[in-house]
Amino acid sequence: VTFSGWSSLLVLFLCIRLSESFLSPSPAIRNQLPKASTPYFRSQLRCLSLGKSTSNVRMSSSTGQVEEVELVKIFGRLAEKMIFGDGSAGACCHSGCDDCEWRYSFDIMQAARPKWIPCYSENRFEDGREHIAKWSKLFNDENTITRDTLYERLREMKFEMPLGPSGYMTASQAELKDEALDLFWAKISANKDKVTPKQMSIRLRKMATPGEEGVMWSDFVASILHEADAEVEEDLDAIVV
Repeated sequence: VTFSGWSSLLVLFLCIRLSESFLSPSPAIRNQLPKASTPYFRSQLRCLSLGKSTSNVRMSSSTGQVEEVELVKIFGRLAEKMIFGDGSAGACCHSGCDDCEWRYSFDIMQAARPKWIPCYSENRFEDGREHIAKWSKLFNDENTITRDTLYERLREMKFEMPLGPSGYMTASQAELKDEALDLFWAKISANKDKVTPKQMSIRLRKMATPGEEGVMWSDFVASILHEADAEVEEDLDAIVV
């Protein structure tokens, strides 16, 4: 090998080492990268930087700090893959006709993963089709339930990773925490001792986007963590069961 040949090999070697140093993260940063087996959500992601400091991104509430991931565990127990909408839309061909009043309405909507918490406890179409919401099991044919009863029955419900939240979580990782349950109970009961199915239905409808029959994840988390409940007590007290 000539001198020029050795020089070319040396330059190539230095270029390879320099590219490795730029493409590979330092050991300090590499240790902070999430493992594939760990469920991560926006509320848990660590902000990585080339410096020494890191920060945790969390969603806060007026009653303390509750991360979004804890609310996912509740939503994933109550959300469903199917929801009933406007029964009269079932006669529509849904071909996009300009003059059709049901152009953007559907009698039944379905998703690959749980997407909606129905605002109704039960919905029945005139043709006999019927849908009973999962959350109605919280009441077990009772007129009212207490906070402790809701906590117990919600924990018994099966968790399935819903659509909406980022990341992924298995049922074994979805153990409920009291802090998140406290926020959920406060939202649907206005901090009363008991709640009825009708009251819960009204509260869910307030969480949902106007005109929709179900509460999606974005509605759920925004309502529980960010919206004030000044009007809730008056609304629930006005209900005669």
